[in-house]
Amino acid sequence: MPVKPLLAAFLALPLLAGAAGANDACSELTADSPTVRLSGLDEAGDPLLVDGRRLRLVGLAPRQDDTEAARFTAGLAAWRDRDLTLVLLGGPDRWGRLPARLYIPANEASAVPRELAPVLLSEGAAVALPEARPASCGGGARTARSRTQAVKAPAFAGPAAVAPAPAIAGSETAVDGHDIAALKAHEGRLVLLEGRIASVGERAQRTYLNFSRRRGEAASIVLSKTLWREMKDAGWTATGLGGKRLRARGVLSGRDGLLLDVTSKLALELVD
Repeated sequence: MPVKPLLAAFLALPLLAGAAGANDACSELTADSPTVRLSGLDEAGDPLLVDGRRLRLVGLAPRQDDTEAARFTAGLAAWRDRDLTLVLLGGPDRWGRLPARLYIPANEASAVPRELAPVLLSEGAAVALPEARPASCGGGARTARSRTQAVKAPAFAGPAAVAPAPAIAGSETAVDGHDIAALKAHEGRLVLLEGRIASVGERAQRTYLNFSRRRGEAASIVLSKTLWREMKDAGWTATGLGGKRLRARGVLSGRDGLLLDVTSKLALELVD
């Protein structure tokens, strides 16, 4: 299945956490938000509306393999041909996808609208992307807020441009790069870290492979200028790494152990 990279620009929106605590409709949902229906998925596996528009549901990571794609397809099938409320968050990307949220209207099961993405996450139909989390509406009157920011998609390097590093030996359990408590507990230690790359920050002397687009929410892998040059020579690119799951071995440092210093390409492995 073709895998599309993520948008490089981060929308200035409230962040979408996991399924927990995501049952309140956000204030961006208004009385003027249109009702739509899903017809299924397009050829690349993205949600398709009956009117032909293609969506990218924010907060959900790209499907990296056939297993993830099958789970997503099955999870979304339950919501085909049912009334949903659409909130658009920006203009179409280069593949014509509109970044959006879909809401399940209030019914007997829920007194307030629920966002569809956290429901899919709770069912195991999708993988979370540290991109957005819900803002609580507090049950009050909903008011419109303009949160849309112009976005620009990066050039597509393609999965083939990313060369996998040699497999990291050892059977130790990887530390989740999004688990803040675990990161704090392992600060100063040599660990095997794993997570999905949300963004890549190239600086003059360092390159950061970030597991979240927001500082303080997840760990970042730190590569020296020399090591990043070696990885680029091996086929790694900033645009091609988006959404990829990475394992890295190094010493956790920085505030709360959120930085992992990697000194060799042998300590890096792309899982998918």
